[in-house]
Amino acid sequence: MDGYAELRAFRATHPYRSLTVGGVEWKYIAGPATPRDPAEAAGAARPAGEIAAAPEVARPALLILGGGFAFGDSAFRTITAFEPRFRVLSPSYPAVRTMAELVAGIAAILDAEGIRSANVFGHSLGAGVAHAFSRHYPQRVDKLILSGFGLYTRGHTRLVGAFVRLFSMLPKAALAAFYRPRIARLAAGAEDDERAFLTAYTEDLFAAHTRESALARLAVLLDLAAHPDRYAATSIFERGEDVLVIAASDDRGFTSGEREALLAAYPGARAYVFGRGGHWASVTHPTEYADVVGSFLEGRPLPPRKGENPAAPPRLPASTRSQAEPATAPVLTLDARLTAFRTSHRYRSLDVDGVRWRYLAGSAGRQAVLLPSGGTRVPDMYLLLIEALERDFRVIAPAYPAGAGMAGLADGLAAVLDAEGVTQADVLGSSFGGFVAQVFARRHPERVRRLVLANTGIPSAAPLPLLPLLIRILAVLPESAVRSVTGWNWRRWFVHGAQDDSVFWNMLLSDILGRLRKEDLLSALREMSDFARLPAAGTPGARTSAVPPAPVLLIQSERDEAFSPQARAALRALYPAAEVRLFAGEGHAVMATRTAEYVDAVREFLRRP
Repeated sequence: MDGYAELRAFRATHPYRSLTVGGVEWKYIAGPATPRDPAEAAGAARPAGEIAAAPEVARPALLILGGGFAFGDSAFRTITAFEPRFRVLSPSYPAVRTMAELVAGIAAILDAEGIRSANVFGHSLGAGVAHAFSRHYPQRVDKLILSGFGLYTRGHTRLVGAFVRLFSMLPKAALAAFYRPRIARLAAGAEDDERAFLTAYTEDLFAAHTRESALARLAVLLDLAAHPDRYAATSIFERGEDVLVIAASDDRGFTSGEREALLAAYPGARAYVFGRGGHWASVTHPTEYADVVGSFLEGRPLPPRKGENPAAPPRLPASTRSQAEPATAPVLTLDARLTAFRTSHRYRSLDVDGVRWRYLAGSAGRQAVLLPSGGTRVPDMYLLLIEALERDFRVIAPAYPAGAGMAGLADGLAAVLDAEGVTQADVLGSSFGGFVAQVFARRHPERVRRLVLANTGIPSAAPLPLLPLLIRILAVLPESAVRSVTGWNWRRWFVHGAQDDSVFWNMLLSDILGRLRKEDLLSALREMSDFARLPAAGTPGARTSAVPPAPVLLIQSERDEAFSPQARAALRALYPAAEVRLFAGEGHAVMATRTAEYVDAVREFLRRP
């Protein structure tokens, strides 16, 4: 199961609880005191006359404290792994700026849940919170795990203070930009799919934070470092045998001296040091890390420390993988398939309010899939997708007329469905087609059964920089110049990832570009501008809600050249209930480079009732 599928399943069964402490609202996840009855956990009624089993003994509590940008459900994998044996609690930190407030809030959560003491597991900032909590409430700590943490020197504390003051004067985006490459380095050692998920999920966390909440996390860490006496940071914890310190020798967040200073505060503690792994050893060495934590919590001997992990077997580059998969065919075969596709797929025509529409439509009698075209304005670029989908679905794929505007395109799609006798369809929009699909779903929500948005963005954000200025400049340039600029963008986004098939896709793009007029190309830009002016969320007086009631699948690529990581995170935030299929290592052209997997994801989603 991929990361977003795991997270979605976790959130469905682990709602947040709420508690107000000192006028501040806390949100946290709390597992049941005893193991769930599997039937009750699934929502099934107990058969009449069946007597419930005697309640089991309450499990020991495990308090999980996350790092700087984490929320309670960020620890979903750790919670899932340990909740069969422990009663797990995982709080989100509110936007308070002192460690004392965090420590008091965590104690209040334990009180609210009737927990006298707990095992405490903290990573990074969470380890700092656990460190302070163990000093203030040692009697409430059973076992203590501190991961990826150290006690700052005075010089490091002054540096962090200057950092916090600097970013207090800058927008939140600057803070995210500072951390983004650092997190990418931390995740680089993970497996491909995991790296792609963690990088994308980090963008979700950045988007979920306000500037104030992000700075508050840093301020809390600074408060602990700047006031060691107030928090007894260097005092000795008497039960060192109940403490495990996990570190990595190459963790750049803390110096070796700072890590040693932490260990000195826990004489007799056990230590497990990864030779490599950085600040995120749980990601770079997930099996080994989980084994260490589980062994300690369950009272088993720690596994012997492994040496440097042997180099992972060489991974095939994306181009080699795509050759091995049945995603694309050699250039000549693709060329022949295009010829056959155009021969067997003849356009139908329709007048909509005086505007001539052309579209492809499969035979009647099967579930309909509406496939709005991308920025090329004709469905030819989707030939592999259409070939694959029409084996199971009735595919309707329009070409766009010039000058319709975004609302006109959406209403034209509805007219095409009317002409084909289709009341409701599944809608798959990719790239620019994703813009059209979202507007269609807003204006005609009752006509959308399921919605797939692939490699696309949200309203309220221009997909190209300085778009209004670009439109004005291109409007006065000759058609050849407009074609040249458009073709450069198309090839940058689509052909770049196609690798050995780039000759074919270059040919097809050139062919399509030669058939379009200047007005067609300018229309696409004006429609993008229309889309960028739409609100990302519903507003009073809006015709429909921004988010349609239909189930949504988002298909995204880790290295999409057309939509930034922030744009992809914004789309996930706009559709929080959506399923997400993330393609590791792929770009905007994933429909062509990983066609078989792409189609499988779409087909599985659309086949559901």
